[in-house]
Amino acid sequence: MSDTGSKRTESQSVQRLLSALSEETTRTILSVLDEPTSVAELVEECDIAMSTVYRRLDTLSELDLVTEHVAIDADKGRYRLFERNVNGLTITVDEAGQLRTRVERPAGNPDEEMMWRPNGR
Repeated sequence: MSDTGSKRTESQSVQRLLSALSEETTRTILSVLDEPTSVAELVEECDIAMSTVYRRLDTLSELDLVTEHVAIDADKGRYRLFERNVNGLTITVDEAGQLRTRVERPAGNPDEEMMWRPNGR
């Protein structure tokens, strides 16, 4: 991929991250997921509609901010649990006016840095 293409993809990733985090429901869900939690538990704890929880979890999964686990229970059968896959998130503006994000991961997972460049820069 060309450098221009990777910069565009990186900028789009930052935009998706910022867009996702601009939603209060996304931030609420992310803050609750300090241990593996089911969708039903999220619905109850966050007081958010189940369809919204699923949509936000899809977005968080695509952004690699949550990890999905599969659990099996004698009564419930097979179900999914979600857990936060990030310890910290920093957004800064550098000297060139570009937004930089740094996603800090739990031990054993590499941290990630991306930059957003306004169109035409």
